[in-house]
Amino acid sequence: MLFRPLALLCAAAILASIFLPWFTTALGETLVPWNTIRILNVDQMQDAVRNAPPEVIVFLVSFALATIFLLLALIGQESKMLAFLTGAIPVGLVAWIVLSASNQVDLSGLPISSGDLSQMLAQATEVLGPGAWAWSGGAGILVLLGLLDPGRRRRA
Repeated sequence: MLFRPLALLCAAAILASIFLPWFTTALGETLVPWNTIRILNVDQMQDAVRNAPPEVIVFLVSFALATIFLLLALIGQESKMLAFLTGAIPVGLVAWIVLSASNQVDLSGLPISSGDLSQMLAQATEVLGPGAWAWSGGAGILVLLGLLDPGRRRRA
């Protein structure tokens, strides 16, 4: 990939996001995925994964793919297809969550209309932390690189 350093940075952002705050509650508490994962023993982790909804499995797979992409990119063996797939999984998950949330927002009684995307983004900005932005931003850029990167330069 011609933009390999940027792709490496994006994959690293996805991986680093697991150690960063993702959400801030109304009481000011933050949710950091790693803090939740590290307190589980092996049996609890297997049970949690076994009983997890598909969205959680897809979320975990995004980190595995980012790890694979990062390792391959470090040795110069990355591919545009893997960059696209690594980014598309989180982007697709975000799209799924936004669509699901917008369908249920009217039922929740929140003072927000499901058709006002800018208001939903403003609400999200208040509760989402740097981890969520690093994960989704890194993924979005990887999708674009997977689609638009011209590939390696040919040596003369």
